[in-house]
Amino acid sequence: MDNFFTLLMSWNIGPWRVIIHSLVPLALFAVMLNLGVLGACVMRRFDKPMVFYIALCVIADTLWVCVIMATFVRGLLAVKRRVYFTECLVHVYSIDCVSHSQLLTQWIMDGDRYWAIFWPYSYARFMAKKRGMFFLAFCIISSGIVIKIFNGIFASRLYFCKHELIISEGFCMVGFLLQISCGGKTSANLHVLIVTYSSYILLTSTIIFTSWRIIHTCTKSSSNKFSNKAVHTCFTQIMVFAVKIGSQMAFIISVRLGDHGIPFRLILYIICMFAAPIADPLIYGLRTKEIREPLTRLYQRWNKI
Repeated sequence: MDNFFTLLMSWNIGPWRVIIHSLVPLALFAVMLNLGVLGACVMRRFDKPMVFYIALCVIADTLWVCVIMATFVRGLLAVKRRVYFTECLVHVYSIDCVSHSQLLTQWIMDGDRYWAIFWPYSYARFMAKKRGMFFLAFCIISSGIVIKIFNGIFASRLYFCKHELIISEGFCMVGFLLQISCGGKTSANLHVLIVTYSSYILLTSTIIFTSWRIIHTCTKSSSNKFSNKAVHTCFTQIMVFAVKIGSQMAFIISVRLGDHGIPFRLILYIICMFAAPIADPLIYGLRTKEIREPLTRLYQRWNKI
């Protein structure tokens, strides 16, 4: 099996060379966007749970760019992609933890929105002190990361015929380890499938159910102001969800293609790396009042200087 990066660099000419060399500036742009939204959240001092959850979202997106780009650029610079199993396992766990944190943060935001609309009194009591939202986010995200530890435990049971692994993919992933292992695949493969697809099913079913309930309730509400605000927030979360799932699907499809369609795989990798980190801060910055107002004030002050 040919190395993905060897095949990629073999046609590193013309417009494709420009695309490859623009990855690092694009990563810096994505990081700056997310830091801008994080700065807006800090300026508001996390006065609302949604502001705090948006901050968690952009932190996860920033970590995603840093982790993925570090692996991808290292592959472009390396002559041969030979890594030890433990190094590959660290890559796998880092990517899985950040990806899982992105999905769990989105799930928390959907649940928070639903709780605030349908049970406002209990929500207000729980969130009266900021410790409530900190505790909720910590419990859910930490439990998700602990679950991901089992991926490493099951992967460590895999048997390999050699001490070194030749990486033919853009990233070191559990699926790739399962593919090249000589034994011990069954339990690891079963666990990875259950955890991965459970996360997708949980997030998808949650956002479909909560969005349907909110829109259905808002159409019957007599308060136009409440309905418009709830529906606006609802569609903001749907847009973020669509981008996240789309980028995750690009990741899965790129792996399934194998060594075929290298240009198309590169495009899928770029979508996977940058779709959510660029789209999320733009969506929240343009559509969320709590984020837009601090940035607008900062821009106005900057112009007066």
